[in-house]
Amino acid sequence: MGRDGDQRAQCLGALISGYRRAAGLTQDQLALRAGVSVGAVRDLEQGRTRRPRPDGVGRLADSLCLNEAQRRALTSWLPGARATDPPAASRPATGGGEPDYTTAGHAPGAEVQLEVLGPLAAWRDGAPVKLGPCRQRAVLGLLAVNHGVTLHRDSIIDALWGDHPPASAVTMVQSYVSRLRRTLHAGRSRAQRRACVLEAAGPGYRLRAGAELDLYGFGQAARKARSAWADGDAAAACDLYERALALWRGDPLADIEILRGHPAVLGLGQQRAAVIVDYADAAGTLGDPDRVLPLLQELAARDPLDERVHARLMVALAGTGQQAAALSVHQQLSRRLDLELGVRPSAELAKAHERVLRQDIPASPGRRQARVSLRASDQAPPVVPRQLPSAVRQLAGRTAELDALTLLLAEVDNPGAGTVISVIGGTAGVGKPNQEN
Repeated sequence: MGRDGDQRAQCLGALISGYRRAAGLTQDQLALRAGVSVGAVRDLEQGRTRRPRPDGVGRLADSLCLNEAQRRALTSWLPGARATDPPAASRPATGGGEPDYTTAGHAPGAEVQLEVLGPLAAWRDGAPVKLGPCRQRAVLGLLAVNHGVTLHRDSIIDALWGDHPPASAVTMVQSYVSRLRRTLHAGRSRAQRRACVLEAAGPGYRLRAGAELDLYGFGQAARKARSAWADGDAAAACDLYERALALWRGDPLADIEILRGHPAVLGLGQQRAAVIVDYADAAGTLGDPDRVLPLLQELAARDPLDERVHARLMVALAGTGQQAAALSVHQQLSRRLDLELGVRPSAELAKAHERVLRQDIPASPGRRQARVSLRASDQAPPVVPRQLPSAVRQLAGRTAELDALTLLLAEVDNPGAGTVISVIGGTAGVGKPNQEN
């Protein structure tokens, strides 16, 4: 099969991996659904399977619930398919003529796709693209997180070198952009490359907003979710929030160290946090906090002083029956706010705390059903709490004294012994029997 076979295997694997991530499945879960081994899925995604079986690929497509366009995208990379006649892009258009970028996957014929919600990755016609050295990758990542906005060349230089740029910084940036154009649009003429993903705009550059970009898909799905939430459709909002968050593969541009603290990159994390908070509100309305609880816990660990996140975390914990954990979250955060900032909890956090104390939080459907089943079965008798210790029924730890009193009983039974008197003395609380003779 040669190089063509290697490229087909890599492209097929990239598509399967993208569709699986979009479905929110692990390799184990996909293998279980499709009835194949985990090793088979792993080999396919890593491009090691040179001759994949069409029936196996078909089972994967069924398990991923792919549409016809997406299925054609997969089969176009099977051995024997015509690589020169790729199918249309697998991402269908939505109403109003706006492309839907919220379904992950890299389809042949879909020009260029970029991923920044995790390590930087690029795909051309379904095949992964090598983006070059660190600073060249940083230029593309910086333009991608500011997609649709012209970024001045000086801003790029500041991001790459800070306060100590080299004398050739302008020339180097121009060189990076030129190489990226050639890499992303190999086989096109120079004039065609100028009209494609990377555009020159005066003294700056811009990533065309129409490029297929996971960040664009995230924002699109989040906007639709908020619109559904505003219309009162909490179920649809939750599904769309999940769809948006499924596009995240880790910290944005995690593999580009020089952009780690850049404001645009940090802003992406804030956008994700805002979406998780909105998602928690929608899930709480449905009485289904389980679906968002892990996200809130991860977010609270990242920012231990974010009161709005901790307020939702408390509500979600209480909604899943973990009231003690919810109260512990409030106690620990209140202590941190006092020690580190010298402030009291906000009104939002105080309100969440009050709701937890009053148990004014809807339980998840599973817990509600469990309570209903318990009441209906009428098998468990009511539990009466017993919190006081039982009374001591006899003297304890007074063996010698008890033996002496027992001997006196023999004298009482003797008619000639006369009156027998015994006295037990001691200060209050030493253990005298409370008995009147």
